[in-house]
Amino acid sequence: MKRIAVCCVLLLTACGSGDGDDSGSTQSLSAPVMEMVMPMAPAGLHVTWNNIQPDCDEIEGERKSPSSEFAVVFAVPGSVDNKHDGTATEKVEYFYRVRCRKGETFSAYSDLMAGTP
Repeated sequence: MKRIAVCCVLLLTACGSGDGDDSGSTQSLSAPVMEMVMPMAPAGLHVTWNNIQPDCDEIEGERKSPSSEFAVVFAVPGSVDNKHDGTATEKVEYFYRVRCRKGETFSAYSDLMAGTP
């Protein structure tokens, strides 16, 4: 009986107890890398990134301004590597970050990049 208990403890240690954050997957996703945030005429900013994770279901983009915290402003299919943000206001500096979603799992956020329309 003692040997069975030791085996169970070793198995739980190796696999985890299941009490942590279980968001549907234990795999690690690579974060996209920001490439550019560029003003575009007549208005807005064009955001581009490099998809490091080849099989993302979706890329989620967030934006922050001096008067607001980060909030999701777009979500595009995982194969897409750019998005025009036509809602950015002139003369306001915005910071962008993106992340990959696969199923219920998200990558870390990309690096930050800023632009002003």
